[in-house]
Amino acid sequence: MSSSKSCRVGFLWSPSLETFNFGSKHPIKVGRFQMVRDFLAENDFLSQPNVEILTPQPLSDELLRMTHTIEYLDAVRRISETGEGEIAIDTPGFLGIFENASITSGATVTGVRAVTDGIVDHFLSPTGGFHHAKFEWGGGFCIFNDVAAAVYELKSLGYQRILIADFDVHHGNGTQAYFYDDPEVMQISFHEDPEWMFPHDGFIEDIGEGAGCGYNINMHFPMDSCDDVYRYAFDELVPPLVDFFQPEFIIFLPGFDAHYRDRLAHLNLTTDIIRYITSYFHDAAHRFSQGRFGVLAGGGYTNESFKWGIGIVMSVLSGYNYEPPKQEPPFEDDEETWTAVKHNVEKVKRLVFPILGL
Repeated sequence: MSSSKSCRVGFLWSPSLETFNFGSKHPIKVGRFQMVRDFLAENDFLSQPNVEILTPQPLSDELLRMTHTIEYLDAVRRISETGEGEIAIDTPGFLGIFENASITSGATVTGVRAVTDGIVDHFLSPTGGFHHAKFEWGGGFCIFNDVAAAVYELKSLGYQRILIADFDVHHGNGTQAYFYDDPEVMQISFHEDPEWMFPHDGFIEDIGEGAGCGYNINMHFPMDSCDDVYRYAFDELVPPLVDFFQPEFIIFLPGFDAHYRDRLAHLNLTTDIIRYITSYFHDAAHRFSQGRFGVLAGGGYTNESFKWGIGIVMSVLSGYNYEPPKQEPPFEDDEETWTAVKHNVEKVKRLVFPILGL
């Protein structure tokens, strides 16, 4: 197993990531990605000898056409040219939206190529994780699905076991739809209960279909779940699945928006669980994937906890120490939460494990 300090880490950065404007009241605000870059610089991550800045490139026309319909791409172009219209009610249009979405999603594919070309072992993008965009439409703050584009890129390079570890508090409904019947892509999603959380899907029963049955794993959590139940579910489900699948590349969304200070969700995690999960997938990448590991910042809508999570992830990837402030969630896991989580874990096992021979 490789020491983190010997891992080469690429950080995706360009001022062009900031060329967007969803409006002053939108949760995704201009300055978000610059904030991440400045935070990493202030905490000396970007001066480490094993960390380098990678310049993101736009998604290619070929990947765009593989990931989305021509009709949808044309609609985004029209909005981009006029600045009028919307992708969805929560995703307003603006001048240049096509170009910005192409570069923010292209950062993910640029990172993937840097890993597969042997330039770096791991990458972190301050953007990406646009997992709500589907083949024919966008929404949920997502225009182009960079996760799907990255998978298509990996498949074109001959990779046959790609793990999407999606721990965003919102279920990745778009990405699930792309690969629901594909046994070459395992999707493990931990998210808040879809009964009350957007996009209101990602149920445990949604386990894939056809040849992909058993390769789509949804584990959802009741409101106010904390680190203890989350770690229990992780330990019960994730290692057996990953050991079975033996991924050749791991794409990871850490779920910064599951933090107790996040204002768009209702889970009560701390950065302790982010460190625990990131460390596991980092180790798994070295055990199974020759270190091939990409991290997409995805959601996170309170600046402080978002930056703390970024610092934790970069610390794990680079081996450079970072400690966030002490955190004290407002709740602890109670008996009702434990009962619900244990029930959900057993349901996942009952539905998925026998199909995979676990």
